[in-house]
Amino acid sequence: MKRKVFAGGILIVIIALITSVVLFFHGQKLEVSSAPATMVNQPYQVYFSKAIAEKSIEERAVYVTDESGERVNANITLQENQQSLTVENLVPGEYILHVEKAAWEQKSFKTKKQVIEFKVVEKVKEITSVQDLQDYFLAVLSKEREARNSDTGAAEESAEMTTLNESADKASAGAAEGSSYSSTNNQVEEIEEGDTVVTDGQFIYSILDNQVIITDATNPDLKIASKIILESNSYPMQLMIHNDMLIVITDQYIETKKDGYVSGTSMTNAAFYNVKDAKNPQFIREIGQDGSMNGVRKYDNTLYIVTNKTPDYWLLSEQENVELRPFTYDSAEGEELEPMKVDQLTILPGSSEPNYTIISAVNLTNFKNEKVETKGFLGGSSALYMSKESLFLTAVNYAPMALGGNENSKIAADMAIMPVGIAETTIFKFSLDGTKVDMKGTASINGSILNQFSMDEYKGYFRVAVTEGNTFGGTDETSKNHLFIYNENLEKVGEITDLAKGERIYSARFLGEKAYIVTFKHVDPLFVIDLQNPQQPQVLGELKIPGFSNYLHPLDENHLIGIGYDTENRVDSGSKQPFTMTAGIKISLFDITEFANPKEQDSVVIGGRGTYSEVEYNHKALFRNEPLNYYGFPVTVYEGKGEYEVEYKGSGAVIYEITAEKGIQLKGDLVKAAQEGEQYEEWDDVVSRMLYINDTLYTVSRKEVASYDLKTFKEISSVQFK
Repeated sequence: MKRKVFAGGILIVIIALITSVVLFFHGQKLEVSSAPATMVNQPYQVYFSKAIAEKSIEERAVYVTDESGERVNANITLQENQQSLTVENLVPGEYILHVEKAAWEQKSFKTKKQVIEFKVVEKVKEITSVQDLQDYFLAVLSKEREARNSDTGAAEESAEMTTLNESADKASAGAAEGSSYSSTNNQVEEIEEGDTVVTDGQFIYSILDNQVIITDATNPDLKIASKIILESNSYPMQLMIHNDMLIVITDQYIETKKDGYVSGTSMTNAAFYNVKDAKNPQFIREIGQDGSMNGVRKYDNTLYIVTNKTPDYWLLSEQENVELRPFTYDSAEGEELEPMKVDQLTILPGSSEPNYTIISAVNLTNFKNEKVETKGFLGGSSALYMSKESLFLTAVNYAPMALGGNENSKIAADMAIMPVGIAETTIFKFSLDGTKVDMKGTASINGSILNQFSMDEYKGYFRVAVTEGNTFGGTDETSKNHLFIYNENLEKVGEITDLAKGERIYSARFLGEKAYIVTFKHVDPLFVIDLQNPQQPQVLGELKIPGFSNYLHPLDENHLIGIGYDTENRVDSGSKQPFTMTAGIKISLFDITEFANPKEQDSVVIGGRGTYSEVEYNHKALFRNEPLNYYGFPVTVYEGKGEYEVEYKGSGAVIYEITAEKGIQLKGDLVKAAQEGEQYEEWDDVVSRMLYINDTLYTVSRKEVASYDLKTFKEISSVQFK
């Protein structure tokens, strides 16, 4: 199928859309999923809903030609599932991938040859006019109409919004000499991620609805020092402290009425306050950018903000003049939202989503007068990982779904457009030099990335852990797990493949020249992987135990803390089929002194079925006090009752002393038992964060800040917010 290319001046805009080719195949439709471009030195991926014969490449039924029609010497690989092709070893230029009729494993009289056009480019292309943008999104609309008009449609694109890396466990230097206090549990040391509760060693800053509550912790008797009340349509999401400045990251929805319809703009803003006198915070400046927050990071004196934005491109079917550019805002320049300039916008090669990734960087030194540097990239992003040198973003592509020939119902048609299997994840690398953010390269991998902890950069090498395939439903493809290593140009130099087939990754942690990966389906294998030689990584050891860890945290060079769930293997009373259920929260202490023989040195289980904690999915909820070897988190406790029911037991927080010598010992049990007749926890009472200042522990909920002696855990004081 011919792909339209729109010209804007000299620039030929790469229309970064997923291409869907539809034909009848044994009474079914063949779906072909591909991007129109890839960067040089990166593989080009194509996905099919039907299988290609194993010897099709060898028999030259699958091949690549250049723009003159001559066959080229490309490396073409048929993946194990026989439904995806990888093309490599091409110089920049325009190409056509040919899949002859003879290449298909099953053929009928309706089987046709497939022709897929694509480009290999050296760098990303900037947009030169508003017309370029309009052409881009008109093509999006065209493809969407094609999908709706077909019986089953093409697989939709979606981004998942559900990461020596040393944890930032060191206590910050106090506001007063000799004091120490909690810092955010960041993934990478010195890369600040922000949190809902922070402290400067004297005051505690916490979020409550559209307010920032500042609590005075300078005296044993806690008091509310002041409140920052935001507009009713603004909600704080993250807080950071930078010297005497409080940074408040907010989500703001601005409703607009245009030509008979109501729309709105969701802005991610950063408001800055001077809190040298925390009892009287002074507003300095506010900056904002279009879209929902993907992540914020602060390194040294630079703040980075990443958002995702989908414009109202659907209006192009009704109107000619539609503003498709993202908006920005800066209180230092005026009160109005301003659309970004077209020279700030770029198309990411191989991207396939009708939205933007927007990246801003601002220097916090002499901040009042510093310019905000903002760039917009056409193409969505999901997971975010940042080192001191680079920013990595991921975008998810979904494989097309094949339906059986007799599945012609409306239900089958609806299922066909659901993202049932992640086929590929594209990684975008940006170099960082203060406020200068430049696109450096891309890489494509088969499978999905769990979160930011599945990514890491060390000595110029990017390491990533992925799960390919499915562990449940959707397809017959068995899941497997891989670890890939790329050089600074995102060229793959090493790999370990096919770990724990039939399982998926539940947690990962990269620590210098070692990686630790937890997979799970019925038991929890912990893999210890040596990355000392990036070209030849190897599995050193494996430990299988019941349960699984959702988060891994380094205790010392020979021990890891794992936080996850205990599990129960049961048999369904009706179907008599075995299945696995989660039980209580499990804390494990892993001894990795002998890499070839990792051991679970100690473990503790909190509560039973239904027990939960935010630390299971948010590492910032972990409390750490390294001098005392204290680790803890908020928890709400339930116990199993009967075969499937649960019973509420209480809510609060727990603190353990965890050492290599003594294992895991409970030190502070701050769980308040359920009252008679109380069936579930009260939301306002649930502890969200714990922190310490010197010898005092603080718990923060929506209702109050409470203080405790860090040695005896006896309550000292509390102050309510309302």
